Amino acid sequence: MPDDILLRGTNIVKTFVLRGGAMGSKRVVTAVNGVDLEVRRGETFGIVGESGCGKSTLARCLVQLQPVTSGSIEFDGVDITTLSRRAMRPIRRNLQLVFQDPYASLNPRRTVGDIVADPMRVNKVGTKDEIMDRVGELFVLVGLDKSYLNRYPHEFSGGQRQRIGIARSLSLNPSLVIADEPVSALDVSVQAQVLNLMADLQEELQLTYVFIAHDLGVVRHVSDRVGVMYLGQMVEVGDADDLYDLPHHPYTEALLSVVPELNDTDAPKRERILISGDVPDPSDRPSGCSFHPRCPVATEKCKVETPTLVTLTTGRQVACHYPRNLSN
Repeated sequence: MPDDILLRGTNIVKTFVLRGGAMGSKRVVTAVNGVDLEVRRGETFGIVGESGCGKSTLARCLVQLQPVTSGSIEFDGVDITTLSRRAMRPIRRNLQLVFQDPYASLNPRRTVGDIVADPMRVNKVGTKDEIMDRVGELFVLVGLDKSYLNRYPHEFSGGQRQRIGIARSLSLNPSLVIADEPVSALDVSVQAQVLNLMADLQEELQLTYVFIAHDLGVVRHVSDRVGVMYLGQMVEVGDADDLYDLPHHPYTEALLSVVPELNDTDAPKRERILISGDVPDPSDRPSGCSFHPRCPVATEKCKVETPTLVTLTTGRQVACHYPRNLSN
C-alpha cells in the first residue's frame, strides 16, 4: 500500500439474511455491494447518498463493528478483515467511529467522564488518575469545561453531547476517525460549530476523516474528495470542488441540482433534475445499472449491462455507461 493511503477497501460486500417471511422464507439484503475506496492520510473523504444507500453499514464495516461478507479492508497496510478480535484490538485504537445520534450513543446511566474514559480503561492506558487527567484534557480540547465530568448525558444539549462523543473517539489518539452523519441530528446553528471543531481538531491532531452524510452542502464544506453511493455501490469519486462543479454521473448531477447555491451568485444556475421514485429494495435489485429505473438518460444498455467504476481522463472515477458533462 502506498505511504499516502491510510485506508483501502477492495470489493467490500456486506449482506444480511432477513427471516420471518411467508412460510419461514429468507430474504438476502446486500447493503454494500462491491465498494472500492482509498482514503489518503490527512484528508477528509466524504461519502454521500440518499438514505438507504448503505453509507452507515459501510462505516461499520470499515471499523469492523460488522464483519464484511467478502472483500478486504486494509488499514495502514494491514488487512483487518482477517484479524481476530484480539489481534484487532491494538489496531482499533487508531480507528475510531463517531456515531450519528448523540442522544442514543451515550449511556444515560453513566457520567460523561466515565463514558469518555472507557476506551482508555478497556485498553489499560495509564493509571486511574492519569486517565481522568486525560479526560479533562479531552473535554477542554472539544470546548467543554472540566467541571462537567460528573454530569450525566441528559444534562447536555445535542451539540454538547456530540462533542462528548468526539472526545470519546479521540481518547486513544487515533489516526483515522469515521464520522457517521455526525451533525444530521443537530440544529443548523449547532452544526456549523461542530464542523468547525472537527476541522480544528483535524489540523491540530493530524487526523484523517471519513465523513458520511446525506447533506451534500455539508460534505462539500468539509471534504477534500467525495464518493457518491447509490444502492450500496460507489458510483462517482473525485475531488470535492471538481465533482460539485461538474458532476459526471446522472445521480450525482440530480442530487446537486437541488442543493441551494448561496455563494456563487454569478455562476449559472443548475437546472433542477427530479429523480422519480425511491431507492429500490436492496433485496430486489434492478438488472444492469441499479440507477437505470430512475435515470433520465438510461438506455436499453443500462438495463442489461452493469457499469464498473472506471477512471476517466479527467481523473474522476465514474460507474456509468454515459458520463455527463464531458468536454469534447
